[in-house]
Amino acid sequence: MRKAFLYPITSELLFCRRCQKVCFHQIFAREPYSIRGGIRPHIPLLCSCDICATYFIAFSHEFNFFCDSHKTEYSKILGYNRIVPGNWLYVKGTPRPGKVKGVFHSATEEIIVISYNNGPDQKIERPFNENEVEEYPQGYRLLPAQSGQALIGDPIYHVPRDLFGKVVGMVSDGEKEKLAILLENKTLLFMTLPEAYQTTPNAQLYEIIRFKLKEAFPELIPSISYEVAQGIVYIKGNVPNIRIKKEILQFLEKIPAVRGAVDFIKVEPSVSVSDDLLKLKVLSVLEDLSLPIFDYEVIVENGKVTVRCFYLFETVPVELENRLELIDGIRELSLLLELSSAESNTHKVLCLNAARALREHPKLKDACIRVSCNGKKMILEGRVLSILQKSQAYFTAIRSTKKIALENKLRIVQPSEE
Repeated sequence: MRKAFLYPITSELLFCRRCQKVCFHQIFAREPYSIRGGIRPHIPLLCSCDICATYFIAFSHEFNFFCDSHKTEYSKILGYNRIVPGNWLYVKGTPRPGKVKGVFHSATEEIIVISYNNGPDQKIERPFNENEVEEYPQGYRLLPAQSGQALIGDPIYHVPRDLFGKVVGMVSDGEKEKLAILLENKTLLFMTLPEAYQTTPNAQLYEIIRFKLKEAFPELIPSISYEVAQGIVYIKGNVPNIRIKKEILQFLEKIPAVRGAVDFIKVEPSVSVSDDLLKLKVLSVLEDLSLPIFDYEVIVENGKVTVRCFYLFETVPVELENRLELIDGIRELSLLLELSSAESNTHKVLCLNAARALREHPKLKDACIRVSCNGKKMILEGRVLSILQKSQAYFTAIRSTKKIALENKLRIVQPSEE
């Protein structure tokens, strides 16, 4: 199993069932990913203990990787977080958190108004501390009430014990699934998860999956097999394209009792396509100017396609993966999307000027050219029909770039290849 997970993602303090203590674990994925800004759900991760090398499988959505989409599920705690309107706020001694309606400051005092669903608003007055430091800006899970929603790595506040801590794992004692929590006083606490969050028994889950797969993918049943353990489906077999492989995995992930799927499915395309031709097909997709990507790189080896490209925060290329999956002949697809830092106003103006000059050039009317900036350099990407056009594009763009570096990544194609 370890050989299938080659790419280190991060390191976390987790509970090791063999060491019987909390220690650092290296977390690996099967493809390179970045957790900066969060990581998409359902990615299988292997967590390996630094001390004894014991490992277990978890999934990206079971971790708190500080993704913005989870923030509304956390409660700020009075005296431990900065408070703004709209926050859920828990005040020690109250039965439940409330919604912050307003925060008002004077030179010496802070007034917080909290709304509870079926009761009067609460007004809290306290000394104003402009330099208040918060350890976990996103807030805390309130336990035991939120034990079912808790993620690995979550900061928690245990209400009855009046102690803070952190979730360091989810473990099974053979009968029940439990949350492992390391409290601030170094106590290791195991809390049984609510019944709705308990793992379905292996035999029962196996039958559920068998029935659903037979109903949804009857033609594929002879070519795939699977095993089930602790809510995880390990599936293998052969399928004709990566689109079907993705559909199977997404189907499994939507079954409520399934924690996630680890696939060993192999794609055996019905049509053999050379690596060179695959690369050309991938590039033709990336060169579509409607896609909000730039500074891309394509590597193809034995049918495995790796695409690395950049995008800006406000223009996520949501359709790119779907379009690449439609290309016949791809055995594996790894799409690495990197968030680029925002362009300066100067760079934006230079890009617009260069793009306008290229559009207006009479000898570049039949070229497809994208102009972008990444870091301190300007980039030309796309396709032209000759070396002459490539040179003309370079010199046309560089005249409008002042002293900024210019990288010419234009591809020369024959008219028949377009």
